[in-house]
Amino acid sequence: MKKRARIFSALALAIALVIAGGAAFLVRILRSHHATVPPELVPPQWEQFKTSAGHRKHVDEEGLACKECHDYEKVGFKSPGAAPCARCHEKQKTFTHAGDVEMKTDCLSCHAFAPKEPATCISCHAAPHGKSNAIGIHKDIACTTCHHPHEDPPLTPKDCTSCHAQLTPEHANHAESKGCLDCHRAHEPGVFAKTTCSSCHTTPAGPRPASHDSCLSCHKPHEFVAGGEKACIGCHGNKPTLASPAVIAHSDCVNCHTPHAPTKAPASCPACHTDKHTSHPIIGTSSCTTCHAPHGDPNRVAADCTGCHAKVATGDTTAHAGGVACTGCHKPHDFRKPVMASSLCNGCHAQKTALAAMNVGHANCTRCHGSDAHHPIAAPTCGSCHTKEQSTAPIGHQACNQCHESHSGARGQQAACSNCHKHEAADPHVAKAGTCTTCHRPHGPTGIASPPTCTQCHAPAKLHGVHMSTGHQTCSTCHTPHQPPRSDRTTCTGTCHTNKKTHEPQATQCNGCHVFK
Repeated sequence: MKKRARIFSALALAIALVIAGGAAFLVRILRSHHATVPPELVPPQWEQFKTSAGHRKHVDEEGLACKECHDYEKVGFKSPGAAPCARCHEKQKTFTHAGDVEMKTDCLSCHAFAPKEPATCISCHAAPHGKSNAIGIHKDIACTTCHHPHEDPPLTPKDCTSCHAQLTPEHANHAESKGCLDCHRAHEPGVFAKTTCSSCHTTPAGPRPASHDSCLSCHKPHEFVAGGEKACIGCHGNKPTLASPAVIAHSDCVNCHTPHAPTKAPASCPACHTDKHTSHPIIGTSSCTTCHAPHGDPNRVAADCTGCHAKVATGDTTAHAGGVACTGCHKPHDFRKPVMASSLCNGCHAQKTALAAMNVGHANCTRCHGSDAHHPIAAPTCGSCHTKEQSTAPIGHQACNQCHESHSGARGQQAACSNCHKHEAADPHVAKAGTCTTCHRPHGPTGIASPPTCTQCHAPAKLHGVHMSTGHQTCSTCHTPHQPPRSDRTTCTGTCHTNKKTHEPQATQCNGCHVFK
């Protein structure tokens, strides 16, 4: 049976050669008559296929029979494709270069069995394919130096320092480092590595400030150690810093500025100033740089309060009484509104708060001076509380502090009527009655609302002399409240006794003869 099979195989091969020879004979005839030869009639020459790299390897070197790959009894010597390869190269079939979606590959993509130049890696990878970039750098080095298409792992990179001995990156010292391949791709220019930092260093997340978006602004390639303060000065120059002559820590930029989030420097103050707990309800959050300029005048510790609070006053010492600093009432780093009470005012107004404490109604300063400490009422109106007293005070008695000490409300020596009414105080009525209040009150609601009539004290029935005569019954005709009784010629003859103007012309007083007692 085997002998018969070999005979049939030889016969089939002979028929194929005859057919191929007939076709070649037809082509020679057409060409001799200058006719155009259809491409499908041009047969591939066995000699051309025989010299291909694939056939030399399998036929010449390995001595394989044609039927191991070609089923020429059924389809002739048509290309069998890559299917027969797996019969012998099972391992290589498992670990093979599969190409990508755009260009699928099989064994015949790299191993040539046709009369053409053998395929090389660069034949396909001179242009980008999918995620694979075009090979540029290292294209002159044998691909198999690093790539092993039929092995596992398929890629074993060569040590870069074997060629780049002058570069010894410190970045390779960290755990799980792949050396140069942490940043560099083998077939890309080195400049592309500048954009790969964030692939590993994903924090801090978010946008970086201007000029900090590139890692290489501070980190030098192949060193990767930031330059610290020197790196900052390289771009920002030597900036004056707050209190730097006395506080050495303020002179080093990275003590306040985190290199990857430099704008968050205000949040770093509490790390050193643990004893300062700020509260500033006006801005809602505590931020030291609201008052302390980090890069302003190094000798200016804090900004003026009125720089923000211009509505309060024009300067930090003009908000209260024109000479009290803001810190006189507000504690530094505690800007909550202080409680307006005698304890606060006592710092400057100790004598007055002591007097006010004697009067229950005056103990709270705000009742008279208002709740706006920046613009207190200097001379409050007593009538806001003492409405009855104010409304009943006669003209001249409207200024309460003429008789009362303002804070205690007490009546001291200034309450004596004689301070203002010296002439009236010398009147015999005062000496006899003992006090002005016998007839007058300084204000209501108690006391005598209006002076009594003369007859309330001087009963007409008890009066003598001329007092008893008709016409002398009205006291005010001859008397005024705070003057001696009048009996001079002018008084008596001016309005009443006009017919007596020439009577006893030498007499100046009528009571010399006309007695009243």
